[in-house]
Amino acid sequence: MPAGPSVAAAVFAWLHLVAVGLAVGLLLSEYWLCLRIPDRLQVRLLGTADLGYFLALTGSVATGLARVLFFGQDTAFYIANRLFWLKIVIFIAIGLIALIPTRQYIRWNREARTAPAFAPLTRELERVRGSLVLQLGLMLLLPLLSILVAGGHGLPVAHP
Repeated sequence: MPAGPSVAAAVFAWLHLVAVGLAVGLLLSEYWLCLRIPDRLQVRLLGTADLGYFLALTGSVATGLARVLFFGQDTAFYIANRLFWLKIVIFIAIGLIALIPTRQYIRWNREARTAPAFAPLTRELERVRGSLVLQLGLMLLLPLLSILVAGGHGLPVAHP
């Protein structure tokens, strides 16, 4: 018996939540690894966690897009909703902010492979920590916006 639209919608909603949960967990692990000055092994782990974070964000976008196009409200509902667009802008901001630690991890990995006594600069570590905290803070807004959009908030007011 083929899965009906309601089962497919539930599966994509679940996959979307799993992807978001993985992204948040990996971002928290990056933050945890940066609480102290990372050594060579931790720098490698940071790169691995960051790649997983990128993949989880990509999965979140893919499943979210599928939900908007095939399993949610009519696409026009989302296009007309200001809060939906705010959610998209915040998600893009998270992605852009994520470039700060990604670029730093690449540099640190390069340095850790070549320098016998690798130690990142304090200001670099503080910049990475700040960007991770900012991403986590922005991520906290996304579920609230999702709930508001699903409830029909953010739509233009219809005048009689």
